[in-house]
Amino acid sequence: MAPAFSTFSAVAELFVTLGVFYVVLRDYRGEIFPWRLATTVLVFEFSVNMMYMIFRMRETSGAVREGSHSPYAPFMAVHGALSLLVFILFAVLSYLAFVAMKRERHFFRDHPALTWGFLVLWMLSVGSGWGLYYLNYLT
Repeated sequence: MAPAFSTFSAVAELFVTLGVFYVVLRDYRGEIFPWRLATTVLVFEFSVNMMYMIFRMRETSGAVREGSHSPYAPFMAVHGALSLLVFILFAVLSYLAFVAMKRERHFFRDHPALTWGFLVLWMLSVGSGWGLYYLNYLT
């Protein structure tokens, strides 16, 4: 059975993803950038999901020292790095969108390749997290 924190984090990530897509696509469509929601999503993502990853990293590194590491450890490392990358990207891009909004511009609409590239990376991160959840707890 999956630990409660793992399940909570996995489900929460779906809501965070909805928030990220809403924030990005709203600005992409030329509407006012929802900076309060972007800030809330960032704070929640850091408070819950980034802390969960740090907790899991500690657990995994302890298992490696004991010689009982997961066969998925390389996949977990790539997922962790990708998750950190998209979190930082979301923070930076949200800041740039906020600044652009103040100048009556729309950052995500003005940078479509960056916007869609970011959203693809975000989905790879979420998909790899759910893949790990499935491999670790549902098989």
